[in-house]
Amino acid sequence: MFQLDPAFVAPAYDGRSFAALPRSIAGLLTGRQPILLAPDALPGRAAPYGAVLLIVVDGFGWRFVEPRLSYYPALQRFAQAGRATKFTAQFPTTTAAHVTTLQTGQEVGQHGVYEWQYYEPEVGAVVTPLLYSYAGTKEREQLRKAKIDPRRILPTRTLYQDLAELGVRTTIFQHREYLQSTYTEALLTAAQPVGHRMLAEALVNVRQALARAEAPAYFVLYYDRIDMLAHEYGPNSPHVAAEIDLFLTALERHLLAVLAPQQDTLVLLTADHGFMETDPATCVYINLDERFAGYERYLVKDDKGRPREPAGSARDYFLYVDDARLDEAQAFFAERLAGVAQVARTADLAAAGFFGSQPPSDALRARLGNLVILPYHGKTVWWYEKERFEQRFYGHHGGLTRQELEIPLLALAIPRT
Repeated sequence: MFQLDPAFVAPAYDGRSFAALPRSIAGLLTGRQPILLAPDALPGRAAPYGAVLLIVVDGFGWRFVEPRLSYYPALQRFAQAGRATKFTAQFPTTTAAHVTTLQTGQEVGQHGVYEWQYYEPEVGAVVTPLLYSYAGTKEREQLRKAKIDPRRILPTRTLYQDLAELGVRTTIFQHREYLQSTYTEALLTAAQPVGHRMLAEALVNVRQALARAEAPAYFVLYYDRIDMLAHEYGPNSPHVAAEIDLFLTALERHLLAVLAPQQDTLVLLTADHGFMETDPATCVYINLDERFAGYERYLVKDDKGRPREPAGSARDYFLYVDDARLDEAQAFFAERLAGVAQVARTADLAAAGFFGSQPPSDALRARLGNLVILPYHGKTVWWYEKERFEQRFYGHHGGLTRQELEIPLLALAIPRT
């Protein structure tokens, strides 16, 4: 029987899960759908609201929020006049999984876009869905150039289409660099995207939109700079502390303190995941470390006889193992990674509800490796190919530690003016 290592936390798919957020928007705005969020995570005012603003701060996990609740005015505003609640992210704790849940309303186990990179059977290769490219490259839109129809590999129904059928208008505020992409075009169907270059620009755009909103209206602001710096410098770095300070100060001064909404508005703030500190110098590369000599015999091969490229990340490394050798492979990797990582069957994780409240969809099962390496605190395990697959980060996520899985839900009701 599967047992999760005590070093890890299991994701919840209840009223305190990221997955409950997008599926509650229709109820919060129309009263015609259930609100799945825990009642005590929301302000006392009864729905429906005329407008909902959801601020998604990439990487802004509970580890960053909790110690700042008492002294940043923006956070104090939520904690004292609204709600500040610890939630859990989904597994894997990745942006791809959560942004796709945000756009579709589906748990990761249903939409199947679970990681930065994974094997896509419709393409016959490991791909990066957000870049719409093959894995191991920074070039965008390679799959478009290869004439891969996005309807074959990305969800075809969005939450915004469902909301539009209820009369809800959706506006998405995100950085301009993300607007012109196949993923964005597919997953923002029925929403109005608004690009920005700077945080100040985004906050003013949101403030102005709320001042003229017609009910029911849904607004999403996505901010990614904390995540970018936490990867490059580490979550405990002064660079991340400075970026958090900048964000929270600007949020208070240029949005929360001066917001004059046209409608009774619910402001929500959350994150897609938290962060774990990592060290590139200590990463275990299974194809370089002599302890793993002969590992190739366990892995599925491509048409050239090479092991299939890695899926996931150095915090949740999914292996595509020959089913006939799964027991042997699990024992092989577990023995060599003792004290470094737990090695689990993804079928066991799925049966235990790690990918959602429902059995995994065909889309997820087709893409999922059958074995996953879950490194402990501060550890990383990966595959090495120079300039293609390297663990260069001083902060990472994807795994099941408390630091990665725990996220905030901040909620504040603001009456119309």
